[in-house]
Amino acid sequence: MDKRALAGLFRRRLGELIEAHGHGLSGFARATGLDRSALGQFLDPGRDRLPRAETLRQLAEARGVSADWLLGLANVPEGGQEIASSVAIETELGEVGESPLARWQREAEGGKIRYVPSSLPDLFRLPGLADPAVEPARATARAAHAAGLVADARLRDTDVEICMGRQALENLAAGLGIWELVPAEGRRRQLLHMAAESERLYPAIRLHLFDGRRTYSPPFTVFAMKRAALYLGRRYLVVTGAEQVRGLARHFDELVREAVVPPHIVHRVLKALAERTT
Repeated sequence: MDKRALAGLFRRRLGELIEAHGHGLSGFARATGLDRSALGQFLDPGRDRLPRAETLRQLAEARGVSADWLLGLANVPEGGQEIASSVAIETELGEVGESPLARWQREAEGGKIRYVPSSLPDLFRLPGLADPAVEPARATARAAHAAGLVADARLRDTDVEICMGRQALENLAAGLGIWELVPAEGRRRQLLHMAAESERLYPAIRLHLFDGRRTYSPPFTVFAMKRAALYLGRRYLVVTGAEQVRGLARHFDELVREAVVPPHIVHRVLKALAERTT
């Protein structure tokens, strides 16, 4: 990114902070301990001026934001460190059993959510079918998030796209891997439920299947280009850096292009797998 574009991003975000402060330029200067005339120069659209490192640190620290966000290198302002990181680790469940997924989903409302599940997509999971890899408390939190995601997609114009390997569904049908102790009738009902929901929710929610023998992806979600969360098992690696988020979004879009089963016929494949369930 060249200096002109960087200065433009900094100017806009500095303006947002001053407006949110609500006491004008002079009041903001007093609150941050910065020179009013210097702030005015940063805000001048005729100048492409960037702050020195010390000024940037002072501004970020005073307003509880990250330097990355001020410079347009991160999509969310959270942070209060001298130079806040755009990468963090968050637990899947908080102290009161809540998942951060709901908060990230609210931030993405009206945008696009790209989702690669770790096993089955939570929003297509049959109520009552236990995933052997997921503990009850985590399953409850995921179910609540899935219900909210369906509501957002149908009522609030949130666009949801899902990609997963076809082999994961074939393993479910055959009772392989994590599904080997789940009775065949339960696995068949899960596939039929998934078929019905994928057809009912299309096109607001679209499921693509890629060939896992040719393509690999870790489980992750991109929330409207604001942040991405890679699932590590009980924890998420969360990135908010603009470049990292865009990179994961591009990876997802490549999965879509390589899909062997498109969303408008995926329900047929799921019904066929249900019939083969043993």
